[in-house]
Amino acid sequence: MNVFKQLLTSLYSPKIISTFRFQGIGKTILYVFILSILSTIPAAYYLSNGLTEGLKGFDQTLTDELPSFSIEDGKLSAEVDKPVEIKKEDFIIILDDTATYGEDEIEAKENAIGILHDRFVFAANGQAQSYEYSLLNMSLSKEDLIEVSKQFNQLLPVFISILIVGIYLFSSFIKFIEVTILALFGLAFKNSLQRRLNFKQVWVLSAYASTLATVFFFIMDGLQVIVPSGFLLNWFVHLIVLYLTIKEVPASKKHSKPA
Repeated sequence: MNVFKQLLTSLYSPKIISTFRFQGIGKTILYVFILSILSTIPAAYYLSNGLTEGLKGFDQTLTDELPSFSIEDGKLSAEVDKPVEIKKEDFIIILDDTATYGEDEIEAKENAIGILHDRFVFAANGQAQSYEYSLLNMSLSKEDLIEVSKQFNQLLPVFISILIVGIYLFSSFIKFIEVTILALFGLAFKNSLQRRLNFKQVWVLSAYASTLATVFFFIMDGLQVIVPSGFLLNWFVHLIVLYLTIKEVPASKKHSKPA
């Protein structure tokens, strides 16, 4: 409960953040993990939702609308002369044995499934994963893929859970790197402002100073609002809050020399 109280106070008060400099490093590390969870939630939600809806639409389209095709020796062969593109609500399914489409083109469509000439590509919320047919080491027809899709749907909750854990671990790694880099700037601030702080204290303050921007981008990502120059804005807010926080730390007392 105390951690969430710190989360709220870190949003608006550099003066209160400055008092956290005496906090233990273990509690601060826990706080950084909580910030990482916060930044992961929007991506995890939209990715899992995109996967679920996409595979549901893919099953129906694969069964009812796509022409017959087969995959042999790592290559796709379809009974069409040009790529087939089928749109299902906000999802697009593409069958292409002409090499017209690649992974980048599928990813650009945000939410899409591509059965391409040499690989299977799945894109959800603008993030693509591809799997080469050569890894299958077997022949595959439309009927076989329908059966595989049904089996994959049964394992989808496990797959999504593993994916979310992976996203969270990567997000945590990036957040710790971000806080550490911010702390290096903090050292320059504390020297400029002549504040008596060690690196551990600056690192702690940096972790809490990153709260405001993290919460802001959590809200924007949740609303799927693209923030122009988001990277620069993120670091600008981090640095401003950290500077104001270090400024709130009492200046070190200068001892006068005896006469």
